[in-house]
Amino acid sequence: MKPFLQQLFSETGQASFSRVGSFIALGCACAWVSRIVWKTSALPALDGLTVFIATLYGLGKAGETVQRVLGKKE
Repeated sequence: MKPFLQQLFSETGQASFSRVGSFIALGCACAWVSRIVWKTSALPALDGLTVFIATLYGLGKAGETVQRVLGKKE
């Protein structure tokens, strides 16, 4: 099970907060939007939520890219 989770959440076999954080945020967002739709029967605007989730992943990838450029990570 452990190797599966490592492959699921990481490209290199190391845990990645950007992936795990995005996954958790996406799960919470789906639950939140489902509750809103259930209560109001209307779909809310999702642009802000999309930017939030994409930013979590993007910041993690940007940090990793900077580390590779500086030679601190292979």
